[in-house]
Amino acid sequence: MKVFVHYAPRNIADAFEGTRLRKTIKGACEAVSIPWVDVSGPDVTIAHFISPDDIALLREHKEAGVLTVVSAFYTEDDPHAHFFAPSKTPRLTKKALALLNEADLVLVPDPRVAELAKYLGVTSKIEVIPPAVRRNRFSKNTPEAQAFPRYFRLRPEQKVVVAKGSYFDTRLLHLLRQVASECPDLEFYFFGTCGRYDVLNLAKHFHRLGASKNLHLRDMVQDDIYRSALLRSMAYISGDDLRPDPLGPIEAFASKTQVVALQSNYLNPLLVDGKTAKYFATAHDMAEYLNALNLGTAESTIDSAFALTKDHNLIAFGKRLKQLYEALASGESR
Repeated sequence: MKVFVHYAPRNIADAFEGTRLRKTIKGACEAVSIPWVDVSGPDVTIAHFISPDDIALLREHKEAGVLTVVSAFYTEDDPHAHFFAPSKTPRLTKKALALLNEADLVLVPDPRVAELAKYLGVTSKIEVIPPAVRRNRFSKNTPEAQAFPRYFRLRPEQKVVVAKGSYFDTRLLHLLRQVASECPDLEFYFFGTCGRYDVLNLAKHFHRLGASKNLHLRDMVQDDIYRSALLRSMAYISGDDLRPDPLGPIEAFASKTQVVALQSNYLNPLLVDGKTAKYFATAHDMAEYLNALNLGTAESTIDSAFALTKDHNLIAFGKRLKQLYEALASGESR
């Protein structure tokens, strides 16, 4: 068995989550001795895709008799690897639905997402494989941990809250604006993607709507700076209630950063209120908690969330992946 793992968007700067997922898949393959390649060839037996943009390439491999796998809904903040369309209710893009229904196997991060995918018209075989994280890449003792405060010239005593997402996710942006306005002692950093649009103009437009001065809107930063931002942060906000956000929270868990979210955030796997995250009914409630967390008077879920990451490692991910690949190759998953 040899696996072709593909994700090659034109704009690498925005391809943050997809790139991270591809590295995870390749690392998991290596952890369990599955041969993988960057360039497809005649000896490839399985082609693994991440983006709906690769539907033509998936069709080429199917015509050549290669089994096809798609990892879906892990990277909804990546403009090149998202499956949900921007809307007020969950809806798949036409290209995403076509890709998923032509794949031999679809991998998703959580059973709730699997049920939603079926409801939205996905008929291919779906299997759940939770996201994985390399805990050693999120150590506060590494030199990389200082990349974020140096890059943004933060004072040592300054407390920071981080979020990531899309500049077209107006609900998350409005949530951040309200929470930031009620937490004047904290600095909020939002790292956003915007596809082919100008991130600077989008940020300026949002500030014109009245964003607080302590809310800093930035484009997506390099991997080491983002990891450093999580390590330096007091909290991570996972605020979108329609799209899964599996990678952000689990990396926050590994960073020993408190995760907060709205109660309607039902598609985010691994977020359990009071155990791995803190849920709130409103932005005001979230702001009150963050202020209390800043003062050291709020309960935290950091320790239990960090303990959970022990079971979400590359070897566990790789073993599950290998099991699914072998089942697909033997015809069990079709």
